[in-house]
Amino acid sequence: MRKQIVLIGIAILFCAVFLSVAQAFEGKEARYAIVDNHLHFFNFIQRTDGFENLIKAMDEAGVQKSVLFGMPLAKMWTEADPFQPTYYLDTDSRLYYYSATDFILAHELLRQPSKVQDRFFPFICGINPLDLNAADYIEMLLKMYPGFWKGIGEVLSRHDDLTALIYGEAPRADHPALMRVYQLAARYNLVVLIHHDISSARKREPIYLPELENALRQNPETKVIWAHAGISRRVNIPTLLADLRRVLSSYPNLYIDISWVVYSDCIAKDRSSLADWAAFVEDFPDRVVIGSDKIAPWPAYVQEITKYYEFLDLLKPSTAGMVARGNILRLLGSEAQN
Repeated sequence: MRKQIVLIGIAILFCAVFLSVAQAFEGKEARYAIVDNHLHFFNFIQRTDGFENLIKAMDEAGVQKSVLFGMPLAKMWTEADPFQPTYYLDTDSRLYYYSATDFILAHELLRQPSKVQDRFFPFICGINPLDLNAADYIEMLLKMYPGFWKGIGEVLSRHDDLTALIYGEAPRADHPALMRVYQLAARYNLVVLIHHDISSARKREPIYLPELENALRQNPETKVIWAHAGISRRVNIPTLLADLRRVLSSYPNLYIDISWVVYSDCIAKDRSSLADWAAFVEDFPDRVVIGSDKIAPWPAYVQEITKYYEFLDLLKPSTAGMVARGNILRLLGSEAQN
C-alpha cells in the first residue's frame, strides 16, 4: 500500500512538472505572431510529411502564415552511395535542377481545404538559373495556375558546397537567365527570393556582392529578398553589417531575409552582436523579414521560430511586428490579412 501511494505521488508530481513546463513553453510560443518567410515543403529527394504535420508544427510555433516553396534541386542516389542521401551534404553525389517540384506542390496544396490554402503564399522555385528558358517556364506556370503563385524563389545562385555539387557552370545573380526572370517578376509584380552568397568559404571579402548589385541596378522595379543576408556555412565577412547598410541604402528594391545560419553565426553570437544587429534593423525597419528555412519533415520547427524571440525582444514593438510579419505581408500585397 505504501509503495502504491509513493508511486501515485511521483506520478502526480511528474504531471505537475510536465504541465508547468508545457504552460511556460506555450506562453513563449504566443509572444509573437509570425509569418515564416522561408519554408520548404520538400527535402532534397522531394519527400514531405504533408500539410497535416506542417500545419501542426506551425500552430505549435505560433506561425500564422508562411511563404512556401518546394526544393529546386534533387539529390542523386548513385550506385556508389552507401545509403540513400536526403540532404545535399550527405554524400558526394551530384544534384540536378528539378522543375517538377512546383507541380507537386501545386497539386498537394490545391487538394487542401481553403482554411489550409489560405495560410500559405506559394512560390515558384523549380528553375535552372542558367537556362534562358527559366522565365518562360515561370510564365507558363503563372498561366496554368492563375492567381495561385505569389512569388518566385528560393532561387539558388551561389551557395557554398551546394554550388560545387550541381551539374554545369556556377550560377550567379546577374546571369542572363536570371535577368529575364527579374524582368518577368516586375511585369507580374512578384517578389523574388534569392540565395546568393556574398562571398566564398575561403575569402573574407564580399567577392560575389557585385553580381547581386548588378542585378539590382538593372532591375529597379523588381522586389528582391536576399536570403540569409548572403551568408552560408563558413562564409565569414567582417564587413557584413556595413555592406548590408550600403546596399540597402543604394537599392530600395532590396530586402533582407534573416534565416538559417546567418542568425547563429552572425546575429546571435553574443549580446554585442545581437545589439549591433538590432540597431541595424531599427535603421531599416521595413526592409527585413524572418524565416525558418526548414526543410521537410520540419524537425524542431518550434525552436527554429522561437529562437528569434531573443532578437525581436530587443526591437521596438512596432519594428518587431514589421520584421515578424508586417513586412512580408506588405511585400506580398496582403496588408489586409495583417
